[in-house]
Amino acid sequence: MLETQKDPHLFLSRQFGRSYRVIKALNARYLAELGYNDFKIGHCMVMLNLELEGITAAELAKKVNVSKQAMSKLVQELIEKGFVISVKHPQDHRATLIRATEEGFKFLDALMICRKKVEMNMSQVIGEEKLGQLHQILREILDHYEQEPGIDLQNESIAQTKLT
Repeated sequence: MLETQKDPHLFLSRQFGRSYRVIKALNARYLAELGYNDFKIGHCMVMLNLELEGITAAELAKKVNVSKQAMSKLVQELIEKGFVISVKHPQDHRATLIRATEEGFKFLDALMICRKKVEMNMSQVIGEEKLGQLHQILREILDHYEQEPGIDLQNESIAQTKLT
């Protein structure tokens, strides 16, 4: 039997893919409402993984699970937007630390508002109890497969995806 648009038993991968697009679109809508346009998911991933005292691009790349080259590009784009700055590392003079600017902290606040709106939106659709169960189920799946060898968890292509 071929899978159709109205098929109630969509492949799990299609359900995840479509759910991802819904959440991405909601985040983009809410960010745009707050005046933030033309953002990539990678920009959000970088901003959400910054540390107050700063973090190197290599450490960020590892945390976000993208290549150092991809991280370098994302950081440069965020520098151009005025959301992060690069400062000399106090101990390692070969490295630089990436830190959020005042505008970057405002963007982080906007991201948190968007995340809460998305969660609220989802809980209105399925209820808070089911949303909590969904979080728990997804965490269990991720915890299991993140430990399995051979599973490619690189975020390279996702990081470059525009929030639109």
